[in-house]
Amino acid sequence: MKRLSVVLLVTLAVLLVAPSAQAAQPTIERFPVNQQFIDDETCGFPVKTTITGSVVAITFEEGRVLYIEADPQLKLTLTNLDTGETITANISGPVHVFATADGGVTVLETGLWGRFENPETGESGLFQTAGLLRITVDAEGNESFEFVGRVTDLDVCAQLAA
Repeated sequence: MKRLSVVLLVTLAVLLVAPSAQAAQPTIERFPVNQQFIDDETCGFPVKTTITGSVVAITFEEGRVLYIEADPQLKLTLTNLDTGETITANISGPVHVFATADGGVTVLETGLWGRFENPETGESGLFQTAGLLRITVDAEGNESFEFVGRVTDLDVCAQLAA
């Protein structure tokens, strides 16, 4: 019994003195977004693209999850500069980036996104998507894409031309 008490006391002392084995806390950044640019090529007429809102970026120093980004209330506003026709869309994401066992990376985009390419057909244009886009890059840099979801606006350029 005395021996068990000594072992328990030594174990307790080690646990109290030893540093905890907790993982490092992630870095959380919040920043506003207000970006504009003009695209003269995608729709065949000039389109002003405005992205506004805020981004919450969470970066991990170690472990399988490397990065998470949430874009609460991020908005994409597209304006046909010839007619003034405007479309506003929610593009709140989010995106998750994971390290893979082979040394590569998997990117999971879920929710609502604005795209310059239709992920179902590869067609160029302006599209809003809802669902999951999985992008995998292996250790050699080979990429693969899988889209599980729906394209919500099939032809935003046609809508802006109206």
